[in-house]
Amino acid sequence: MVDIEYEKEKAKELLDLVNEHTGADDNKEISIKIHQLADELYYKKREVLSQPMIDVSLALHSFTQAAMSGGPSQPLDEFIPDLKDIIEN
Repeated sequence: MVDIEYEKEKAKELLDLVNEHTGADDNKEISIKIHQLADELYYKKREVLSQPMIDVSLALHSFTQAAMSGGPSQPLDEFIPDLKDIIEN
């Protein structure tokens, strides 16, 4: 069963981190925070999330995995509309 309040809270948290990531020159630490939160959501809390939130969590987890491995950081701004939609609905 979806926990709407929890999902909206975590979507807002992710949105704040993605916005911070987008505006930062050095976003390695922010990538780590996003990765950890996305990991928690996808692997530990998936049963209380809607499918759109699961999809965003997995995508953010994958995108930040490269940065965690020392690879290049990818832009995450494409996830802003999805996160806003989760928060607003």
